[in-house]
Amino acid sequence: MEFKKYQHIERIGTTATNGIEQGMCYIFPKIDGANSQLWSSGNSLYAGSRNRELSIGNDNAGFMSWAVRQNNIIDFFCKYPNLRLYGEWLVPHTLKTYQKTAWNNFYVFDAMDGEKYLSYDEYKILLDEFGIEYIPPICKVENPTYERLINQLEKKWLSY
Repeated sequence: MEFKKYQHIERIGTTATNGIEQGMCYIFPKIDGANSQLWSSGNSLYAGSRNRELSIGNDNAGFMSWAVRQNNIIDFFCKYPNLRLYGEWLVPHTLKTYQKTAWNNFYVFDAMDGEKYLSYDEYKILLDEFGIEYIPPICKVENPTYERLINQLEKKWLSY
C-alpha cells in the first residue's frame, strides 16, 4: 500500500454535508493534534501526516519514531495488513490544556480496508483487541435534526 491523503472534512452547514443527518450519526469530539496515519506493506510499518509520508529522518513531531516502537500496533498490522488507521497524534499544538497523560499518544478516528471506510462499530472491536486508543463518540443518534447536531457542538466536553 502507498500513502493516501485523508479526506477533507467539511463543517456542518456546507453544501457538502447536505443529508449528513440521515441514518445513524456518530458525534465525535475534535482533538487538536497532528493528523496522522499508519499502514503496513509487507513486513514494514509506514506512517504519514495528512499530506505526506513520514520517515524516521523526516518525522512529524516524533510520530513515526513513536509508532515503530508500539508492539500492539505492529501486532495489529500483522493480523490486519489491509487496514489503514487515521487519527490524531496528540502533541502540543494550538490547545495546550490536555491532561499530561494524553500527550504523545495516537488516537484513531477512522479506519479503512482498501477503499472502504469502516464504521466506528467495526473498527472499535479490532482496536480493542490490541489496546489501540481511539476517539469514542460523544453520542450516536439516528436521523437527528440539524438543531440536535448543533446542540451537540455547543456542549462542553472533557479534554483527554
